[in-house]
Amino acid sequence: MAILDFKALLDEAEKAPAVELKGIKGESIKLRKFENLPGADFKAVLNYIDIIQDDKVSEAGKIDAMDRCLVAAADKKDALKLALEKLPMGARNKVFGAWMEDGEAGNS
Repeated sequence: MAILDFKALLDEAEKAPAVELKGIKGESIKLRKFENLPGADFKAVLNYIDIIQDDKVSEAGKIDAMDRCLVAAADKKDALKLALEKLPMGARNKVFGAWMEDGEAGNS
């Protein structure tokens, strides 16, 4: 029988590679890979991705879902919220794209 240690599993997920963004104050904000998100954040991201992919949702609704998705993945949620509020749409899309690509690379 295999015995898994909770703390070791959590440490492994927290040390996994992530997309990093330098915040407004120069702090390092890590966007954790989808597979390394804790349960509540994992479920939130799934919901936000469904919203982003829904053709019936307005563009403003999709942008809000994209931002919330990134915040759910962030280790420093408040710092990322602040950064996203200040970034133009093109830059926000770059952050989201980098995070999505990083997650896909881990799945290949």
